[in-house]
This record gives sequence, structure tokens and C-alpha cells, in this order.
Amino acid sequence: MMRVAFLKIRAFACDVRGGVAIEFALGSVVLLSVSALCFDLYSRIRADTASARLAGIMADYVSRDAETDGDGLKELGESLYVNELKVPADVVYVITAFRRPSVDPPEPVAMLWSDDSIRFGDQAVTANLASGCARYVAGEGKSGLPAGFDMSAGEVVIVVELCARLTRQGSLTGRFIGGDIYRHHAVPAREPATPPSKPTYSQAAALTSVPGRRDSTAGGPGHSA
Repeated sequence: MMRVAFLKIRAFACDVRGGVAIEFALGSVVLLSVSALCFDLYSRIRADTASARLAGIMADYVSRDAETDGDGLKELGESLYVNELKVPADVVYVITAFRRPSVDPPEPVAMLWSDDSIRFGDQAVTANLASGCARYVAGEGKSGLPAGFDMSAGEVVIVVELCARLTRQGSLTGRFIGGDIYRHHAVPAREPATPPSKPTYSQAAALTSVPGRRDSTAGGPGHSA
């Protein structure tokens, strides 16, 4: 019985039409595998690009407003998270204001304030991300900016650091998508004499959820700081 089945398979493979069918099947598998890898790689690149854009938009927004509205920041962060990132991820924004005192010669840059309460995704994951995301904050009132960071005397700079941990949800192959993304953007405050204040949040804001994503957790929209 086994010999008969083997002979039939061999005869099919030797037939021109059978050979073409086998080649087509193998080619389809390879093509689908490559397509899936390309899709995941494209998604990763898109997430990298979007993360840089998110940090830039947030930094520009804060630099324009001396009385920074924390609830407005969270609404902006939520909109960017949903409409721009478009990849399942846990996200933390770290927003920091730095100032070089107006003296001659200039003194070291000082940190005016830092805020990392704008978070989206799993609470435990975002807490972990927040603990290591700020690379330019050395401590309370201290700057971790590199020595070569160029700031003139009296200048105020807003730095937004964004950390995202991509999940493998939506990944076709389990490759490229997972892992962390770090992006930052720095812009001068529009009015150095009255630099943006630390974001203030409404105590009455209700906890909301992000459409199509997991519920926002502590530090997400509506979280009281």
C-alpha cells in the first residue's frame, strides 16, 4: 500500500503539471513568509518614525505655553498615541524644562521641573519604562544634559523623551515588532523670561480609556498628579 502511494506521488512529481504545482506551492510559502517579515519590519520602522514625531509635537506644544495644562497634554498625548503610533505599545512621555542661569560666565544648566505622569498602557510596564526613560534628568533640580549641549545664558529648553515598549500583538512573525523605542526632542521655550510651568492636572478629571487599546492606567488620561 505504501509503495503504491509512493509511486503515485513520484509519478505526479515527474509530470510537468505536477512539478509546476509543487514549485508554485513552495514559492507561495516563501513569498508569504517574506511578505510577513517585510510587514513587521515596516511596522517597526513606522513606529520608530512616529515616536520621534510624537516627541517633537509634544515638545513644541509645551514650549509655547507658560501655563501648561496637564489635562490638555494628556489629551494631546492620547490623540498622538491612538492616531499616530498605530502599533500596540506601552508609552511614557517624560517632559522636562531646563534653564541656564543668566550670568557671565554661564553656570551649569539647572532642571526647572520634570513630569513623567503621561502614560498609556499597562501600569506595571509604564512604571518600569518611566524609571529608566529620563536620560537627561540626573536628580531633583539637576540636569543630566551632556556637556556639549549648547545653551546660551538665560535660555530655557523643553526636552521631551518618549519611551515605548512595543507588544507583539498584530505581529505576523513575532520579529522586529517587540522591544523598546527611545526618542527625544528639544526646543527652546518661546518666552525664556516666563518659561512653561510644570503641568497642572484637574483633580476632577475622570479616568478614560483609549479607543481600540487597553484601558489607560495610572498616569494615563484623567490621572491626578
